[in-house]
Formats: sequence, structure tokens, C-alpha cells
Amino acid sequence: MSRKIPNSNCVQQNGQALPLGIALLAGALLFTLVLFNTGQTASEKTQLANTADAAVFSGLVWQARALNFQAYTNRAMVANQVSIGQMVSFASWTKYASILVRNVDYVGDFVWLIKPFTQIAKQIMTQVDNVVVNITEALIPVVDEVIGVLSTTQQAVFLSSFAATPQIVQKVIHRSDERYESDSAYLVIGLGENARAWNNFATRYDTRDSFLRKADLINRSKDEFTASRDIGQSQLLPGAPDKLELSGILRVWIKKEGRTNLIVDNGGDSYADSENGNQDQGSDSANGDQNQRSGSENSSGDSNDDEEWEWKGKDTLSLHIEEKKWTRRGPRWFHEEVPIGWGSRYVNGDFECEEDESGREICPKYMQENRWAESLADIEHEELDAEYNGIRAYYDLRDLSAENKDPRLALRVQVVLPQSEVKTASHLDGVGSNSVPAEPSRTGIGQGVFGTQDRMASDGMAAIASGEVYFHPPDDYIPDNRNGRYEIANLFNPYWEVRLTKTPVDRRFMAWGLRDEDLLADSASGVSEGIDRFMSERQNEIETLRRQRQALESQLSQTLDQTQRQLIQTQLDELTNRIAQAEALEFSTELAGLDLRDAMQQGLENMAQDQINEYEQELENYLEQESDALVEDFEQEIVGAVTDQLEQALEEAVEEAAESAVTSFLGG
Repeated sequence: MSRKIPNSNCVQQNGQALPLGIALLAGALLFTLVLFNTGQTASEKTQLANTADAAVFSGLVWQARALNFQAYTNRAMVANQVSIGQMVSFASWTKYASILVRNVDYVGDFVWLIKPFTQIAKQIMTQVDNVVVNITEALIPVVDEVIGVLSTTQQAVFLSSFAATPQIVQKVIHRSDERYESDSAYLVIGLGENARAWNNFATRYDTRDSFLRKADLINRSKDEFTASRDIGQSQLLPGAPDKLELSGILRVWIKKEGRTNLIVDNGGDSYADSENGNQDQGSDSANGDQNQRSGSENSSGDSNDDEEWEWKGKDTLSLHIEEKKWTRRGPRWFHEEVPIGWGSRYVNGDFECEEDESGREICPKYMQENRWAESLADIEHEELDAEYNGIRAYYDLRDLSAENKDPRLALRVQVVLPQSEVKTASHLDGVGSNSVPAEPSRTGIGQGVFGTQDRMASDGMAAIASGEVYFHPPDDYIPDNRNGRYEIANLFNPYWEVRLTKTPVDRRFMAWGLRDEDLLADSASGVSEGIDRFMSERQNEIETLRRQRQALESQLSQTLDQTQRQLIQTQLDELTNRIAQAEALEFSTELAGLDLRDAMQQGLENMAQDQINEYEQELENYLEQESDALVEDFEQEIVGAVTDQLEQALEEAVEEAAESAVTSFLGG
């Protein structure tokens, strides 16, 4: 029988791996929690910064849209004014055409072959003129009312933007995450600064100078038909010369002239566009002085009560004959004008004409050549039976100086997340928190075994963001297209855009200081350390100076030469003075730190309170203007009234046109 013999070289070993494994596992879990906390904090910080950026951008987008709306409505008001000028121009032209056909019909009395045709043309042109007048008289009040609505709309949108921007910022913050807070002092200051800047950024213009500036823009925006209806002989008769010369002693040509002007009257002084015509009898240009750019605010959308506005059109056609005759002074050309057709119509009173001593009306001259025909047009001019209130109040930048080429509208926001709302491991029951889990695990772990206490400055996280509204015309995208021109900011072109900007250092300091007084205390303590170092260096300098003084005193006692003794004594006196000055500089670093902290805190509090007071004042001004009621009633009353008036005017115009047509043909 065999028997196993134990190997004497084998040594049996025993050990405990479980405690070591548990320690390694605990370290791994702790490291995992550290990574989790770091990731959560970074994620919260990123989301907080994105929310602040979104809040700033959203609030400024609303304001940029409001400014662009002012630009669109300003352009719309100009376009509607021009459309009224077009209607007056067309009514003036049909008046001229009807008189032209009437004069031709007079000629038909002597040329019986053309009489039937001239009678038909006269009836047709009379009917066309009546239809045009009916439509014009119906549409001018509607367009004028639309201009008033646009003016009131501008005011409603501008005032509503004052209250809308803070609401938008608040909604963006809260809808991004309900945990975020939006009531910090820095945010209130930022909104207050933006509100004050918004009210100072643009203003409502209703002064005479501002109206003349708007009139100049309207006159320069007129279409070719309204601005000038001049036609030469070569255009009337293709291929013909502008002037037909016969035998060198006779020149004959036909000239068609016509134009429509926007005129303003104030206290007897009238102003009209004189770009294409002469202005006699004291009438000047309506081109507003571009250097007078002040404005005032007015809650009314109507024109200035002291001024009256008028659109007036004139059309003429004349035959011109020049004959060369010999006089004592030599050959001279004698001119004669034969009026063929003329016509003039206006809206809202003809106040630019004045009566002379004989009672004859004298009107400013628009025509360059057809002066006689223009006089006949002034005699037979007609007023359109339509209500017209002229130029209305409008919004533009408050500062229209050449220095204000690139104004900006800034907004700064702060979003806060309390430390208790940051989802780190310290909020996980049984793992990182100090609370007892609702259901203790079977492993025996009670309270958070890895319980940690998060520490954040001012017990939370905060993110600040800044942005601005700026004027960005299309030429800025392609600078080569500017051709040496640069469009300055204005509220007549909708080129207002938004961008995020870097927060200035002083605003960062404000946000940092308003978060917590301890931050200022830490900053003051840093200053105290610097003062300590300065005082230590100063003390070392004093000790060095004392040793130098002792050496000089010893040298003075050993020197017998009087000259040398005087020199040493002078050096000794200088050292004594320097030591006295250094010793006199006593400074308490602790008190210096406290004074600095208190001064910093007091300065921030005063600045914050000033901003809050100004914001409250802006809110009071907003309430005094009853802006909410204006915005609320706008759609219900004004828009509805204009819609009803437009429908009624069109119906009346169609009925009158049909009735006039039937009457004309039956009468013919």
C-alpha cells in the first residue's frame, strides 16, 4: 500500500483580500462621485450660460424688431403720402386732359369734319375725369386715416416694448429651467439700464422742423409722374427736333409741363418742393433744414395743429413760337405762348395763393416755360372734396447728430441657480447626502456613506450675458459695394440686428460684488496682504537707514577736519529726515482691509440703488402715458374703424362712378 509523503518544500500561506477589495471599491466609488459632481457642475454651468445668452438675445430681438417696425411704418407713411400725391397728380392730369379736349372741341366748331370725333372725345374724357375725381375723393381720406393709424401704431409698439422686454427675459429664464432665479440685483439693474436707454434711444417727432425734414424725404421719394410730367416736342412727336426752325427766323415747339408739390402753411408762410419748378411770391422749399434735428414727444398721431398741408398738382400744354425781328439794337427773338391745355387740382385748401390789391389771386409758379397756361390753370383750379391732415408724428432716433453714426442699445442679464438646486451627489439619498434614506439598504448603510458638503460662492451658481442692438446695413456685408458711402443709423431702413457681446470688466465686477459681501471681504483681505508686504519692506528699509546713520555718527566722531565733518553732518541730517518720514507712515492693515471692503460694498449698493430708482421712474412714466390701454385699445378701435371706413369709401366710390357714368351718357 502506497502512502503520500508531504513535500517539505511547500509552504502554506493564508491572507485576507476582502478588506483590501472593499477599500479599493470605496476609492473607486468616491472617484466616480467626484467625476459625477464635476460633470454635473460643468453641465449646469453650461446650461446656465446658454440660458443667460438666450434671455439677452430674445429680449434684444424684440427691441430690434420694434426698431425695424418703426422703420417699416416710417417708410409706409412716406409711401402713403406719395400715393396721395399720385392721386392728386392723376386728378390734375385728367382735369388738364378734359380741358385740352374741350379746347380741341372748340376748334371743331370751325372744322365740321372733326366735330363728331371731338364731341365723343369730350364726353369720354369728362366721364373719365368724373370717375377719377370720385375715386380720388373717396380714397384720400382712407389713405390719410391709414397714415394716422401707422403713426399711432408706432407709439403703441414703442411703448409696449418698454414692458415687453423684461417679460420676455423673465419667461425665457423660467421656461429654460424652473430652478433658475431671475430676481438678482444685477438683473434688475441691467433691465433698468436697458429701459432707460430704450426711452432715450428714439423719440416721437412732431415739431415743424421735423415735419419739414419728413416733407423733404417725401418730396425726394415721389415717383417720376408726380415729381415731373414734363414732355418735350421730341418725346411728343418721335423723330421731331425739340425746336423746329424755319428759315432761321422762326422757331416752333410744343411743351408739356406738369408737377405736384407737397406744401405746408404756417402763419401765412408757405413751403413747397421747388426741385423742379420756380417758387415765387415768397414761397420757399419744403426741404427741411437737415441741421435742425431736435424733436419732442407727443401722444397724438395727428399733424401739428398750427400747420396745414396741401397736395397741389398742375398740368399744362402750350405751343411756343419765337420770331426773329430786327430792331435798333439788332436782331432779337420775340416769344409768344399759345396755351393748348391746362388743369390744376389740390386737396385741403389752396393757401399758397395770395390775393393782390385788385383781388386777383397770385400763385407760385411751377412751370419753366408754360407760364400763360399755368396762369389759366390757377384760374380754373379745383379743390378735391377730401379730408387730408398732412404729415403725422413719427419716430426716429433721438440723437440725429453726425457724431451719432453708430448707436447701440445694450442689455445685460444674470441668471442664478441656488446651490440647493444643483444636482450633485450630495442630493442622492443614501449615497452622498446627510439624510437618512427612505428605505435603508440591507448592506447596513444608513446615512450617506460618502456624504459631502458642496461649497459654492454665495451659495449658488450665476451666469451673466451681454448683448446689443446695432445698425447693420447690407453694404456692411460687402464693403466694396459702398463706393465711398456709409449709411448712418436711422429709423427709415429696417437694418437693426442683434449680437452677443463681451461683458465689460466693470459690469463683471458689479455682478461679482453684488452676489455676496464675503467676496468683497476676500478681495479686501488680498489688499491687506499686499499692504502687509509693503509695510514689511518699509521696516527693512528703516533698519538699513538706521545702520547707515550709526556708521556716519561713528565716522563723524573720528573726523577732525571741519570741512569733512560738515559734509558728514549734512549726510547725517538727510538720513535722519528719511528715517523720520518712514517711521511716521503707520498703517493698520486690518483697518485698511475693512475700510476698503466697506467702501466697495457701499459703492456697489449706491450704484445699484441709483439704477433701481431710475428704473422705477421709467415705470412711473410708462404708467402715466397709459401705454397698456393704448396698446389694448389699438386693435379693437383703430384698426376696426379704418377697415369699416375703407369698405364704405370703396362702396361709395363705385356707386358714384356708376351713377355719374349713366347720367353722362344719358345726358349726351
